[in-house]
Amino acid sequence: MSNISFMYRNLAENPYAIVDIIGTSNTDFGTNRIADNNLQSYWASNSVGTIASILFDMGSSVWADSFIVVHNLPVVNTEPSAGTYTLYLNAGNTNPPTTSTYYLSNPASLGTSMYYGTAVNYRYFRLLSYGTSFNEQTKFNEVFIGQRDNFSINPEYPLGHELDSSTIVTESEKGQKRVYHKYSRNRWNFKYSAIDDAMWGTMRKIRSYCGGSYKPFFFCIDSDDNKFATYFVRFGKNSFKHSEINYGIHDVSFELIEEL
Repeated sequence: MSNISFMYRNLAENPYAIVDIIGTSNTDFGTNRIADNNLQSYWASNSVGTIASILFDMGSSVWADSFIVVHNLPVVNTEPSAGTYTLYLNAGNTNPPTTSTYYLSNPASLGTSMYYGTAVNYRYFRLLSYGTSFNEQTKFNEVFIGQRDNFSINPEYPLGHELDSSTIVTESEKGQKRVYHKYSRNRWNFKYSAIDDAMWGTMRKIRSYCGGSYKPFFFCIDSDDNKFATYFVRFGKNSFKHSEINYGIHDVSFELIEEL
């Protein structure tokens, strides 16, 4: 495992960045839902099978090395072809942007596609979905455009990871049980010992920007390997613990809880 990554400073959150849409929006599910830190809300096209294109104008060139989209598409990681659905981003400093193209991968079919690469400096980013075989409205729950912060060392082992499941169990007069599954949620507990000021500074910056557990963000346990899924999480309430055990040497632990 290498490069645990945090994607938290989202350039797509700027409400003035979205300047053009192809694929008419459903008036009840507009562009203000594209980057609102809420997976329960979404932008939706106005018709089934719409090819969606959303243009972001950042106003001036910005640095970005990570692109993430939470969606409802059956995405495949190939160039556009008949009968498939592809999600990709065009970027550049002219409108429409054509300098670079980034195809977003979709590991484990979790409905989250992403691209992690070398940082680029562009003004315009156009998100496109292509395909003809989808029989639902296109929906984008969350879009992230920005940079990732990587931790320079791994957390201590064993890694704390658990899957919380919530169920409701009812029992009839004859003793028959019915079990209803409500949700499953990932939790991670990380502990770092004897880290230096630089790494503590990165952690503190992320915690401060997110306001502790207030603001959710994207997290990937290994952004060097696209087999690993990316999750939308927030810090557990009051879970971020820090102590300076010696001059410039720190112990840190925290919990991450998946957003649903």
